[in-house]
Amino acid sequence: TYGSAGARARAFVPAAAWCILVVELCERMAFYTIAGSQEFFLEHLGFPLGRAGGLNATMWTLCSVLTVFASWIADVVLGRYLTILASGVLYVIGTLVAALGAVPGNESAAWYLVGVMGFLPIATAGIKSNISNLGADQYDTSDPDQKAAQESFFSIFYCSINLGALVAFGFFTTFASSGGLGVPKAWGYTAAYGAMSVCMLIAVVIFVSSRRRYRLSPVQRRSALASLLGRLGALASERRCKMALSVCGGLVLLVVSIVLSVVKTLVPDGGNLVMVIAFGTAALGTLAVVAPCVETSWVLPSPAETSREEHQEVEDVRAFLAMVPPLFLGSLAFNAVYNAMQFWYQQQACQMDVRLPFGSSSFQLSGSFFNIADCLAIIVATPLIVAVLEPAMERASRRPLGHSGKFIIGMSIASASVGLAALLEIKRRMAPSLGVVSNCAPNGVGMSDMSGAWITGPYFLMGIAEMYTQPTLLHLAYAHSPPSMRTLAMSASFFIAAVSSAIFALLVVVLGPFVPNDLNAGHLEYGYYITILIGFFFLSLFLKALRE
Repeated sequence: TYGSAGARARAFVPAAAWCILVVELCERMAFYTIAGSQEFFLEHLGFPLGRAGGLNATMWTLCSVLTVFASWIADVVLGRYLTILASGVLYVIGTLVAALGAVPGNESAAWYLVGVMGFLPIATAGIKSNISNLGADQYDTSDPDQKAAQESFFSIFYCSINLGALVAFGFFTTFASSGGLGVPKAWGYTAAYGAMSVCMLIAVVIFVSSRRRYRLSPVQRRSALASLLGRLGALASERRCKMALSVCGGLVLLVVSIVLSVVKTLVPDGGNLVMVIAFGTAALGTLAVVAPCVETSWVLPSPAETSREEHQEVEDVRAFLAMVPPLFLGSLAFNAVYNAMQFWYQQQACQMDVRLPFGSSSFQLSGSFFNIADCLAIIVATPLIVAVLEPAMERASRRPLGHSGKFIIGMSIASASVGLAALLEIKRRMAPSLGVVSNCAPNGVGMSDMSGAWITGPYFLMGIAEMYTQPTLLHLAYAHSPPSMRTLAMSASFFIAAVSSAIFALLVVVLGPFVPNDLNAGHLEYGYYITILIGFFFLSLFLKALRE
């Protein structure tokens, strides 16, 4: 089982699944091109920095929250295939509208915002909530080899995400703001967004071309969302079940926390009270949802429900709720350390020497440029992990790594990434100043005599950590959910990610005295140490929930 044949089986991808992976690659390339250049374009249009950043954060949140609505559409209206197809068409339209809004001399904030805040969140949600599940559905799990390959598919799927992100961050975001390849700077945004529209059109054509090959699930009579909320509502209202009341109340608090987080991003100068309330509602909501779901025997049919279909719905809801605690806690564990990269690595890089070692000494790389090391790590590590490392570890231990084993490896590497970043920060702060102002740091802040290339180490390690954690959570949501609940489970994972960001945002505020605009006057490493501790705290809870 754990020999070379097992290694070859892991790398198997059905022909239809390759077409699905192309859609995901193109969608992520388009999304990160838009998201990675949005703040710069809005500032170019005259939007204040805070307002531009708030709109960017709001777009990310909408893309995550709307996956719940998209799961309902896929369950009872269109099915996964047509939902993805319709979302792909919306993507083509949205990126085209954004491109038209960026035409020099006729720039229109209204057109641009209709494209990226209207069409794109709906299109992104429709694809995100269904694409990985549709890919996994192409495997015949009655075949042991294909069942093993299905778990590895989520790693290959995650690799396609980062290949798209690599192209976006490595070329198109810079191309959008600076032009190139014969395209004048003024036309950069129009050309970049127009290229994304063409790319998504090609992806849609490729996706449709394999229509006859896809293994498709039929549209359900009742959506997973309706089954879940209906069951919880009945238990709460008819039986006064405290567990159901807790979950219902917790879901309301989580929605409130996300709304407040959006308000905070749109009104960044409104003080920290909104953020504190958002954190409180997110923390209480998480506890109210997770605690009752550790043991789900309270999910019972009513005496009047006697049909086989009604009892099956109860079993499906019970299985879905049992999957919620490990999914929630795993997401919180990894995002604690991952958000350290998202929030702080590029800020740290901006106070290193980010000048190119050749050419004009005045040209500086952006701190976000080094994010490509994260993407590269995933692209390079995926074939090694899937075909070499995991089979070798399983042969040595004579048993599968399982979700817990993979997640522990990922969290250990992620913590090493953050620990290395802390060490580099101490070394950077001790280095002499170059006397050169950084273009990507806050106004007037200079660079230290330490090459920005050093930050690629933490980024690279975090990329490897992602390969052991994110596909594991995706497969956990798929494998431990009943077929009727799988689309909702994927949407729930994105919803949870939005909640974890709201929780971490307060940590950034609390650690503000240690992370000032000029890092030389603070102790960023303290923030890194705290995120590692938080991550391992939630990791212990995740492992306990997984065992139970």
